[in-house]
Amino acid sequence: MMNKISIKKLENIPSNKILTILTAISSILTIIIYILMSPVEVALKDASPYGVMELEFAWTVDKINLILTTWEQANSSLISQEIFVTLIDYVFLLAYSTFLACITLLISRKLLSDQTQLVGFYVTLIPFIAAFFDAIENLNLIIMLSSPSNFPGFSPFLASLFALLKFSLIFLTIFFWVLGVIWWILKRK
Repeated sequence: MMNKISIKKLENIPSNKILTILTAISSILTIIIYILMSPVEVALKDASPYGVMELEFAWTVDKINLILTTWEQANSSLISQEIFVTLIDYVFLLAYSTFLACITLLISRKLLSDQTQLVGFYVTLIPFIAAFFDAIENLNLIIMLSSPSNFPGFSPFLASLFALLKFSLIFLTIFFWVLGVIWWILKRK
């Protein structure tokens, strides 16, 4: 566990100027990559009732087989398109986690003080944990997509578990933003 002295360095490191630049770059990258990935999601949903979220939360071998078979029958290139998007997602997870962490750090520095600020510094690390979980999820998705008829039986469960953990941590981070703003408003009154 990171000690209090190390985490307190987030009060000043990175500088506000660098933090602002990182926030801008990561937000722009997040938007651009999302736009690049969107056409594949549209193609998946146009060809079948299954999109990326259904794939991520399939949980079982049977459900994955149904999704992949449906995609293959609808359009033989859908699976290869989804592999490409999942590979792009490795860059996306770096962009969105940096963006979420930067916003969290900005809120912590500007709106919070004392113990609440310290909590914010710890929450700043959560998006990177979410990105790590996203990477594990992606690895399992690529394993399944690359070998639809011969993937390990644990891959659907791991992909879904790490997707759940990822989204939970992202939600927790955004929930912290809301609480931070409410705390700041109440403190000012």
